[in-house]
Amino acid sequence: MGIDVGGTKTAAVLLSGNGKVLATVTEPTNRSGSPRQCADHLVSLTDGLLRTTGRTRASLDAVGVGLPGLIAPDRTFRDSIILPAWRNVDFGSCLEPRLNIPVVVDNDATMAALGHLAGLPERQRPNCLVCLTLGTGVGGAVLLHGVPMRGPDGTAGQIGHTTVDATGRPCACGATGCLNAYASGTAITSRYLELRADAHSGDDGGGDTAPGAVNLAESLRQEDPSARRALDEAVRALVISISGVVNVLNPELVVLGGGVADLGPSLTEPVQAGVSRRSFPAPARRVRVRRAAHGSLTGAIGAAVTAAGPDGAGRRDPL
Repeated sequence: MGIDVGGTKTAAVLLSGNGKVLATVTEPTNRSGSPRQCADHLVSLTDGLLRTTGRTRASLDAVGVGLPGLIAPDRTFRDSIILPAWRNVDFGSCLEPRLNIPVVVDNDATMAALGHLAGLPERQRPNCLVCLTLGTGVGGAVLLHGVPMRGPDGTAGQIGHTTVDATGRPCACGATGCLNAYASGTAITSRYLELRADAHSGDDGGGDTAPGAVNLAESLRQEDPSARRALDEAVRALVISISGVVNVLNPELVVLGGGVADLGPSLTEPVQAGVSRRSFPAPARRVRVRRAAHGSLTGAIGAAVTAAGPDGAGRRDPL
């Protein structure tokens, strides 16, 4: 089983030994909850998903969990702007005794990158893959020959906190001008509401400006200029950040996941075009920008195959 804990939603997927999806579920994430409360929720979620297929915990080899934060090389959860109350948590040791099943914990973007590989034939897997998860925050991961780049402190690949404007918007991490402050779902929605309010100032045509009422995709379909500008600003930030990564790492593939990636070609196509213009010519010709292979389930699938793989906790490798 793989579980992807996001800032807004928690997705879980049950895989067979050969990688077939047996069942899925998505529930809200309690960002203010403690690690123990999160562990209790994941136990309930696991048991509920197993029940839908008539299975018990005894049928599980392992559980993988992707968490939205910095993960140390020993898989300890250091900290996060998404789960601000969590500090230096050994979440695997918190969850494993509750399930009595081996648990593997990793960064959610790393899990998503590995989940995208699960959808590719061996001959199509790139030497270097860069993954950005565009959700409540912007997560990042880099795979070299299928292996996550971690660094001695576990912070390698955090592309969401590369600078796209040194004097720009404040970021929740405490820095200024991070990609996260422009291209996360939170940032895009906030900017859209700001632009829409400005456009309708002085009249009654602004409509409901509550964040929960915003559907950016629908606003784009209706050719709302505020929605278009908010997305264009996010695309510009993504192009700046990704182009720098392309010049440094020369990846064959950049994968965009998270809720913002549900915009599909209206996001990936302008990012591809911008990266092709801005990067060095040779790597620009090589790199492809794609949406995550399994949509909103990519992180959960990556967590499942990570747990089952030879370096995880389980016995089988669905890849």
